[in-house]
Amino acid sequence: MTTKKQNASHRKRKASIRPGSSPHWPADAHDERLRDALVQELIGVCVEGLKPFGLDGRNLAKVAAQAPAAPSERVSRAGQVLSDAEQLGHAISKWAEEPAYCDTTGRPAVLSVRDTGRSSFGKLMQEFFPGWPVADVVTLGCKANVFEKVGTDRVALLNNCVLFPGNSPLILAFAIRTVRRVLRAANFNRRVASAIEGLPDRAVWVEASEDDFRDFVRFIRPQISGLLEISQRWLTRRAALPKNRGKKKRLAGVQMFVFRE
Repeated sequence: MTTKKQNASHRKRKASIRPGSSPHWPADAHDERLRDALVQELIGVCVEGLKPFGLDGRNLAKVAAQAPAAPSERVSRAGQVLSDAEQLGHAISKWAEEPAYCDTTGRPAVLSVRDTGRSSFGKLMQEFFPGWPVADVVTLGCKANVFEKVGTDRVALLNNCVLFPGNSPLILAFAIRTVRRVLRAANFNRRVASAIEGLPDRAVWVEASEDDFRDFVRFIRPQISGLLEISQRWLTRRAALPKNRGKKKRLAGVQMFVFRE
């Protein structure tokens, strides 16, 4: 992982180094004491991060004791919770990308929920939600803030990504997936000999005021959306090439988020 910090306070940088000590850079990859201390801190970070979801220390200890030793061998509850959201994401991506679902200006067309033709809303939703009534898909899309009803029988594409605001189970399930991906990327990177062989992992941070942070979020949101859309197009088109259709595939991509400590 590569990090970059700009405009940091010199006073705070000095305060992080204990008097009479030199900066500690782990030289021994098998330092078990350091490893255990870092694992303990990671667990503590996870515990503190889960408390806002309504769990106190006793409940967290009870749930942690019941956690399976090998979760990969069991069905992922996070995956189950996110499955509908993922299908919805695939559906709106096709709606936004396929020319058949766009109007004369190239933008996603407003579709009728009553049509059942080749490029209709019903046909699109049947592909990703087989067996679902169209009304249920519309309800799901409106709850996720990706659909907007237009009149009594038409639907417009409101957003190009599925949103989870105010939904704790979906947010928590997504956080689980994020943590799992971060740890897998970290495990991969700890085994490589050079940064060129590793998975790209970059971070930037600057001390910012509340007003600047809000402005930054407004600024960076479309930039993140644009990069993710480009990434998805590249991966989707590459996977669809004739030479790649028969190859074994695993999920791959890029994930980005804005943070504030």
